[in-house]
Amino acid sequence: MRLVECAQQEAKQRIVLCDLNWTRLDKIRLALAQFFDHPASHHRLAKIDKVNIDFAPDFRSTAVLFAGWLGAQLNWRAEKAKSSHELCFVGPSGRKIDVQLRERDGQPVHEIALTTGEIEFLVTHAKCGDLLEVSRGKPSEKRIPQLMPAGKNDLVTLMSEELMRGGPHDVYLHAVNCVRELL
Repeated sequence: MRLVECAQQEAKQRIVLCDLNWTRLDKIRLALAQFFDHPASHHRLAKIDKVNIDFAPDFRSTAVLFAGWLGAQLNWRAEKAKSSHELCFVGPSGRKIDVQLRERDGQPVHEIALTTGEIEFLVTHAKCGDLLEVSRGKPSEKRIPQLMPAGKNDLVTLMSEELMRGGPHDVYLHAVNCVRELL
């Protein structure tokens, strides 16, 4: 982490550094955030008590970065990690939020599930590979998922997207700072 911070400081006026894992998460972050676009859904954000993140081997840091983004956006405070696969956050009201990191074959981040007591919000990669399936409902209900673009995971596409974006990545920095002690 010190090397990244040092390189960022030295290049401050010339380039903006960002982890390609951040770019890799763009479509997944948008898919999850859209559940809460309507103000009538905002009350559910304070009720999140469990998060499951399924990630591919060698992509644990991507899963932790996603947890950091979620925590930073919702003003959660990271607690000491229970294990390498269990993170714990505390929400603004003191509510505990458990985050399970589960290594599975598949996409770098294959599935995200947020639970708010009675409702689960789910974003998962479709079997066809270039779409995300998004759904919400009670865990026992049959769901009809909506489809959203998943984006590509090859390095050329990720680099192109990142270089086209340019500018500072304030949300990325907040996400990293949220899980800094867990890295």
